[in-house]
Amino acid sequence: MAATTLLTSDQFLALPEEFDQNGNVVRQELINGEVITTMPHAAKRHDTIRSNILAPLMVYLHANRDLGLKAFPDTEFIVDANNSFVPDASIIAIDRLKQDEHKYIHGAPELAIEVVSPSESAAYLKIKTDAYLKNGSRSVWIVFPEVRSVMVYTVDSIRELKGDQSMEDPLLPGFSSPVSAFFELT
Repeated sequence: MAATTLLTSDQFLALPEEFDQNGNVVRQELINGEVITTMPHAAKRHDTIRSNILAPLMVYLHANRDLGLKAFPDTEFIVDANNSFVPDASIIAIDRLKQDEHKYIHGAPELAIEVVSPSESAAYLKIKTDAYLKNGSRSVWIVFPEVRSVMVYTVDSIRELKGDQSMEDPLLPGFSSPVSAFFELT
């Protein structure tokens, strides 16, 4: 068995981009120092769910600018020395954006949202969730399209929400959306 060379986040980010046979950038993340090539998500369904989550979050954040938060899709975070992730969506404090002059955002987002793709293993999702929370995320939402549920992780709790249960988060006082709305494909 060949030994895997572990990289730091800085080494990972210095690697040249890889492209597939069609010229598309190959998606990669650094998980515990190991470069993981992630399969492209099932574009329409995955992107629709991500959009369904981001849309009400952006409306809410626009109406609540005093919170000083901003939502982003597909943004690179150097979570720590051995983990560099691109959550499907994230919320970050605007003050952190002003302070961080690097190409990528250092530290975990205040809220990380991962829409699970068929290629993602439970082990990697657990590692990523733990790394987010250990490095400053106040919440992590793991969205499971196949079972239409959302697992909400904080440092001291785990909740599963589905159906018409309201998606709420302490980071977003007054925000509420039925979980079922995230999975509407039309």
